Amino acid sequence: MRTLLPPPPPSSSDYDQALASLAARILYPNPFPSATTNLPLYVLSAAAFPSTTSVDYDSLVPYVLARLPDQDSLISGLEYELLFFAHPGEDGKKKRPGWQWHVQTYQLLSRVLRKRLKRLWIVGAEKWIRVLVEGVMVIAGGKGRKKVVFVRGMRELVGWGVSVEELCVPPHVWEVEKKQRRKILDGNGNGWRRAFGIGEPLPHGESGEVRLPRVLRETTTFLLMDECVKTKGVFRINAKAVDVEALRELYERGQHFIVWQEKDTVVSFPHWKDGIGNVSLDELEEKDGFDVHAAAGLVKLWYKELREPVCPPSCYQAMEKFYGTQSMELEPQQLINLLKPDAEWTFLSATARQILCLHLLPLLSRVTTFHDWNQMSAYSLAVCFAPALLKGPDIEEDLRMVGVIQKLLEAMVKTWETHLAPALGLNDETFDEALRLPESVADREDVCEKDDQDSSWLEAQTNGIALIDNDGITAYSPDNDGEENMRPPPLPPRPRTFSDSRSEERRPALPPRLRSSTIADFPSSDATSSPLSSPKDGSDSQVKRKPAPEVQPLPRYSMVIGPPSAQQLPATLEHIPFYNSVEIPTEDFDSLVPDAHLPEYEALAEASGRGVIPRKPVPEKSPRNEP
Repeated sequence: MRTLLPPPPPSSSDYDQALASLAARILYPNPFPSATTNLPLYVLSAAAFPSTTSVDYDSLVPYVLARLPDQDSLISGLEYELLFFAHPGEDGKKKRPGWQWHVQTYQLLSRVLRKRLKRLWIVGAEKWIRVLVEGVMVIAGGKGRKKVVFVRGMRELVGWGVSVEELCVPPHVWEVEKKQRRKILDGNGNGWRRAFGIGEPLPHGESGEVRLPRVLRETTTFLLMDECVKTKGVFRINAKAVDVEALRELYERGQHFIVWQEKDTVVSFPHWKDGIGNVSLDELEEKDGFDVHAAAGLVKLWYKELREPVCPPSCYQAMEKFYGTQSMELEPQQLINLLKPDAEWTFLSATARQILCLHLLPLLSRVTTFHDWNQMSAYSLAVCFAPALLKGPDIEEDLRMVGVIQKLLEAMVKTWETHLAPALGLNDETFDEALRLPESVADREDVCEKDDQDSSWLEAQTNGIALIDNDGITAYSPDNDGEENMRPPPLPPRPRTFSDSRSEERRPALPPRLRSSTIADFPSSDATSSPLSSPKDGSDSQVKRKPAPEVQPLPRYSMVIGPPSAQQLPATLEHIPFYNSVEIPTEDFDSLVPDAHLPEYEALAEASGRGVIPRKPVPEKSPRNEP
């Protein structure tokens, strides 16, 4: 029988730091208490479980259980909740301990630790986990079964009243949820946006100045860290699409804690909560997070999803005219005139110039300073970002303008620190100030806004289909200029097909006394008295339909060949051709059909005008010459 001993103290030489770090990834306290009971909430991640071939579970379990509330707090009456994310790890099904080990481990838990557990949430459990938990609860006995709640996914967890925004969820859980469902959570309702494709891409702070949105502030801060910005191909290598889509939904929903990790660099930004203050994650170095390529992909996605692109289609002609020549060298003064806030002429909007000067150009210029490590030159960055700055209705025209945008963007990145930034009154300190966490709590999270783009498109399509009732709208006339009173012209009559005309011809006509009458001419007090209504008591109706003709069966072979009567024979042989080119011996045919009379059939066929095909003469067999 195993015994469960507490782990040695951290100051002891027997303390295993590797097992302690692994236990911190498996079980950790949530920054916020439970939203349903306001009790301490602990998160248990199955994706962090190691394989039994690499770690001794008997030595690991004491380090994991030591992260729960201590015995003194539990004895004093402290209760807690446990949230178990049972989603499998990236390496598939690992070698896990058997069910006997789980039963023994559960029995070794202290009574106070099991009693003070208020609720156990199990999210995304497979069938074998459900069977295992049910078996352990039945064998161990007690009231633990009533505390277990099985939840299929994060969306169902929201239905139980759990605030998902306040949870510190491992990244792998979001990936698995995104693969299983097109949308992980319901968000803030259909038609609401917070981070991507909003009408005001650069929000204004409380003091009125323009600031960066949260998604750009956090991703750029992580990208420019020393270990991250030196990653080879930081913007060229694509991230996993499921990571980018999951991050997009998290920022749209306003997830409080998103962890970023690249090798030994782990970053998470604090969140302000009324009554508590700034809340940060503890033991951040032990957390799992999204990598640097996911952050780079999210930055490119933000530019791609702009409602009004940096280079709109209206400026294509001017860009191609002034900057489309390949041999043309762009002077710094030309670029300054494009980016100046008070420029006399420029094809860039004021919002586009703010985005370029406040974020994109300083970011790309700083990335190029680490070209020896990340292999990202100004040309490479221009190739990565130029397609994201265009979004026109014609794809071929966008592809034609990509080369011009690459040329302009490459020249701007090369001359940013030396010419453009000083001329515009910007420097590195300005960029660093824009990336700092705002002092105002209201500026740390972006405000949701209604997405009217899709709804207007749907409304236009609905009006074009004319699904509304137009009975009260006046008819169209050239003198009527108001669009509200214009009634669409009626649809042309549907052409009548051949089948419709034949069906109308077969339809029986009404009696003469009913042809000039209508339904309104009959009294409506008694529906059964109408001559057009069908009787219910089985009596004869005043309107009788002609019965359908009976289907005649096909003629039998004996009727064609045998001696039918003189009245049936002409009607039977009316559409049947007669060909008699093979001589049939009489004795053979009589044995098959005794009542057959071929001469009568031939005489009748000749009289009907079809004639009889003469028989071919049978060649006589030459006698064999005998030797």
